[in-house]
Amino acid sequence: MSEPPAGTTLVLGLGNPILGDDGVGWRVVEEIEAVLGASTPASPGACDPGPDRVEVDRLSLGGLRLMERLIGYERAILVDAIATGEAPPGTVRCLRLDDLPDRGRDRLASAHDSSLGAALVLGRALGAQLPVAPWIVAVEADLDVEVTDQLSPAVAGAVPRAAAEVLRLLGLETAGMGKGSADGA
Repeated sequence: MSEPPAGTTLVLGLGNPILGDDGVGWRVVEEIEAVLGASTPASPGACDPGPDRVEVDRLSLGGLRLMERLIGYERAILVDAIATGEAPPGTVRCLRLDDLPDRGRDRLASAHDSSLGAALVLGRALGAQLPVAPWIVAVEADLDVEVTDQLSPAVAGAVPRAAAEVLRLLGLETAGMGKGSADGA
């Protein structure tokens, strides 16, 4: 993969599209692509909405692999499901990595990979150019593992609001998209 052009923002939908609500990040970036007209045969997933270039992608991995995907980008917006139990499913929140609950942020998240926080620390220590403070657009979900490509009604209803939040972070608010507050259901 070549180095992205200077000023490029990566919008990355995270999760697994065949595990129900865990696939919400992918659905949100599909909305972003539709709004931006991002996918073209000449440059899949990339568009130029203005002075800054936006690249849209999807990823089903975290930790070190996610950190590797962020290398070279000045800004990143990650879109993912979150299960805090503190809000009803479908609630959309805009967070920084430090806002997330500390679940092994500075150590391994499992025996096979690290948390994103630990991976970013490692990447920077090794000299990787990484976004300073990626934004996370999180959709509250009930992440009971169910093999399906369908989102629950509450989470599906949050997709336009989450997409509108991503567009707001990009400075590209779109009239009529995602009516209602970002933190409401």
